[in-house]
Amino acid sequence: MANKKHKNHRSYSKNGLILSVALLLFVGFAIWGVISQATNKSSDELKVGSAAHPHVFSYAPDGKTVWLGTHLGVYQWLNQKWIRSVEPLGKNDVMNIEIDPSNTNTIYTSGHGFIKKSEDGGSTWKSIETGLPNQPKPDVPDAHLLTMDSKDSKHLYTMIAGSTNTMYESKDGGASWSKFGAPPSSPYSIAAAPDNGNSILAGAEQGLFRYDLVNGTLKETKIGNDPAFQLIVLSNGDVIAMGEGGFTRSSDLKTWVPFKVDLNGEMPLGIRASKTDPNRLVIVTQKLRLIESQDGGKNWSAAK
Repeated sequence: MANKKHKNHRSYSKNGLILSVALLLFVGFAIWGVISQATNKSSDELKVGSAAHPHVFSYAPDGKTVWLGTHLGVYQWLNQKWIRSVEPLGKNDVMNIEIDPSNTNTIYTSGHGFIKKSEDGGSTWKSIETGLPNQPKPDVPDAHLLTMDSKDSKHLYTMIAGSTNTMYESKDGGASWSKFGAPPSSPYSIAAAPDNGNSILAGAEQGLFRYDLVNGTLKETKIGNDPAFQLIVLSNGDVIAMGEGGFTRSSDLKTWVPFKVDLNGEMPLGIRASKTDPNRLVIVTQKLRLIESQDGGKNWSAAK
């Protein structure tokens, strides 16, 4: 696996530094698409250290199973193992998965060289790249980030990597895209603001930002100074941020309440939530262990 250099952070405690490095390594792979050129045939079971390093995970259309998007396709948590799934995506470099809560058969995915949509639960997929830079293939569009408006499932945003990180917007379920703007920061994660679908939240090393589109120009507002490596918006409008110190939650983007998760010393790769139940959360660790909460993060247990 190729390595990526990251900026040095200010001094932290030993545990904080370890968490920071682990999180940055994961997010670095997800954002910049640093990929292995391994040619060995991948196994149907994903194990720690595999060339199919993870990028993203999400609840599957059934709302119970968890999918893991990797550099070499999608795997599904089954009988305490990650087993290859969603065969039509083959070995695509899957960086994002978004599922429509109003119709869970509608799924969006993006990554290195593609944005695709399925309307039958993942059995078949079609390219949805009208309005995006999509040549030359197979590398373009390099859609590193993809997010869905929690109030309008046809409203999507994607960030295309290149000489500038440019965000595009679709208001028709991916049928067409238009340029939204290029944020000055280099986001690790983006999310449609829960209070305004025309605004984007962006988590970056420099902190947490809000971008409002005003007269065709992005207005930047910094709303947090701590690095934010992942942002998710719950179905009730709450926002969860993952940073160097762990996880925090806010209902107003002003007050952030931390919550602890005992991961037995393992590092989190991220956190996701059910599209329909804000109390159902899932974390995958760097050892590919899956931890779930059914009560909004108060209690956690290993997924069965």
